[in-house]
Amino acid sequence: MNVAVIFYSLYGGTAALAAAVAQGAEQAGATVRLRRVADLAAIEDRWSTANERIRAAREHLTSVPLAQRDDLFWADGIAIGSPARYGAMCAEIRRFLDGSRQPSGDLAGKVASVFCSPSAVQGAQRATLQATLASLAGHGLLLQAPARAELDPTSRAAQRDGPPRASADHAPAELDLAPARALGRRLALFEDRTRGQARRAGRAVGLCR
Repeated sequence: MNVAVIFYSLYGGTAALAAAVAQGAEQAGATVRLRRVADLAAIEDRWSTANERIRAAREHLTSVPLAQRDDLFWADGIAIGSPARYGAMCAEIRRFLDGSRQPSGDLAGKVASVFCSPSAVQGAQRATLQATLASLAGHGLLLQAPARAELDPTSRAAQRDGPPRASADHAPAELDLAPARALGRRLALFEDRTRGQARRAGRAVGLCR
């Protein structure tokens, strides 16, 4: 089983979830590639360099390789992670997926799931997950929807932060990573079962000839 965990993270929260998804897939016996999506523009051009949290996240993520289209082709199972952007996936993930669309259907039949860091904007996380699943469906991927615990994780940070804000890519210490690890395990195991069923179906077709 080859599993690619591909994410974009600004403050480090989605990156922490991605690492947990990768850990769960490895626990299920998968070979995992953890990859980050490149920024659309230099961070210095979009946010103040005085933001220590962004700078710390950038430094931490320098050791994570950038995602390439070949990672999608290599993988049997794919997990895509995005921070919530008022109910839409971030532009970086959108560009990566749209630029990876292949008319030949090279991604068709692979298994995919999604994850998203909690948002203080009500309903934004669920809408982001649904939008990402819809985009993956356009590639012909077999979708494994997140379990409810993964779709609506308890976010004490969102309650503590008060008024909604545009991006609640929470700090890793504020996140419950257990559902993310469970998602990784389920993705790897589901992909393994899918391949086993395909092999059995192929043998059955051969016997009927």
